[in-house]
Amino acid sequence: MTIPNTYFEWAEKLEKFAQGDDSVLPDLQEGSFAVDAGTVYRFYNRAREAYVQRKKQWLDKFNRLFQVHYIRTENDISIVLQNAKSNLQPIAKFIRLKAFPEDLRETLKKDFEGFVAEVRKNIKESVSKNQPRNEQMLLIVNNFNFFDQNLDVGISGEPSTKPSSPENPNKRRILF
Repeated sequence: MTIPNTYFEWAEKLEKFAQGDDSVLPDLQEGSFAVDAGTVYRFYNRAREAYVQRKKQWLDKFNRLFQVHYIRTENDISIVLQNAKSNLQPIAKFIRLKAFPEDLRETLKKDFEGFVAEVRKNIKESVSKNQPRNEQMLLIVNNFNFFDQNLDVGISGEPSTKPSSPENPNKRRILF
């Protein structure tokens, strides 16, 4: 596979990614693109289209998963959430591509965080409607972290240097 450097190469790779081909992600991670006045709008538009199309595909997969697994127990909801999280990883890597300008990355990241928050809200509503007495399921949904380190891990796979939580000198954490 070729590493994209031109608009045409990027357009091909973005189209493949939009169609669900995760094998182009390593090439996109290594690629570079000098955004100029003639291609900036088209490049941003292509990247957003690929992102939106992948979100739609993820949502379709998630809805099928939710329909296939009739959720009755905490284990059932955990399985569905783990599958949803693993299917989100390519999208999370995509929005953090180093070749993307910082403003595009931030725009995609904010949209992605809002999307995940909306999905979490819908899951909570669905669980509370279908299993009104099972508070344990709601706790699982509330505490489930779709992001894990997806947004904090850079393209090279190295964790970011920012601390995820403040250091506690006696290494104790209070969980509610």
